[in-house]
Amino acid sequence: MSMDVGIKDYTLAIVTKDKNFKGSGGCPIFYADDEKELQNRAMLMAKCVGGVVHDMTNGTLIIVKH
Repeated sequence: MSMDVGIKDYTLAIVTKDKNFKGSGGCPIFYADDEKELQNRAMLMAKCVGGVVHDMTNGTLIIVKH
C-alpha cells in the first residue's frame, strides 16, 4: 500500500486593496486601487499560473494552485 504524502495546494499570490496589509510567509502581495483592478489583477495572474482565485473578504483575494 502506497501513501501519497505531500503538499498539493499552495498560495501563489495575494491581491488586496488594503495598502497596510503586510505578509509574513514569503507570498508575493500585489496591491490594487479599486475593486475592478483587484478582480482584473487576480484573474490575469490566476490564468497565467493555472491557479484559482478565492475571496478572503475585505478586499483581499488569494490565488491558489490546487
